Amino acid sequence: MSDVVRCAPPTCDPGLVAGGPVPSPDESAPDESAPDESAPDESAPDESAPDESAPDESAQASAAPYRQRWAVETMAVGPHDRLLEIGCGRGVAVSLVAGRLTTGRIVAIDRAATMARLATERNASHIDSGTVEIRCAEFASVDLPAGYFTKIFAVNVNLFWLGAATRQIDRIRSLLAPGGRLYVFGERPTSVHPEANLTSTERLLRAQGFTTTATTEARGQGRVLTCVTATPIPVAAPPG
Repeated sequence: MSDVVRCAPPTCDPGLVAGGPVPSPDESAPDESAPDESAPDESAPDESAPDESAPDESAQASAAPYRQRWAVETMAVGPHDRLLEIGCGRGVAVSLVAGRLTTGRIVAIDRAATMARLATERNASHIDSGTVEIRCAEFASVDLPAGYFTKIFAVNVNLFWLGAATRQIDRIRSLLAPGGRLYVFGERPTSVHPEANLTSTERLLRAQGFTTTATTEARGQGRVLTCVTATPIPVAAPPG
């Protein structure tokens, strides 16, 4: 793991870290892909960086986009969870998660240097406390501890693209702690048939040895929030 860099502009070196290295599994008890083109623009004003003159976290939480708040609520983040967010954008969900953690920790990655820098600035206090780590990195190559994360999630990120689905899913499985879960969130207009996306995501994960459940919520204004929750099926030990 690389040296600690606090609140410095990321350079998309996979080893660049804000917040310190992730502990190995024995120190603590679970592609990067392109943004989903059907998802809302992550540069929209509702995810802008917080006003430096008004850093109150409760105000930031209430101002966070509803899809981010819905995602954190759906995951039922607990104080001791160890989370990985793939494609963190400006770090809005990271802030919401960090506010629920005590001994837990969240690592967030984004392959875009600008997004990683904004996420670092937004979460500077959580980084200083050791609760948050932000990296500018590709999911396929970033160095992460196996069997460490209790929850892995992505919001409006297409995890399975360009034929890399099997490798991506295998990597996710290897990073989850026993009993850990993957959450794939999206927000889509009803005009693009979001149920079809849910079905294809579930089919793909089931084919790779996960059990899945799907959740939807109509947000209004012709948009639907979706979530596929996936849990790896334990592999039976070979007969002795």
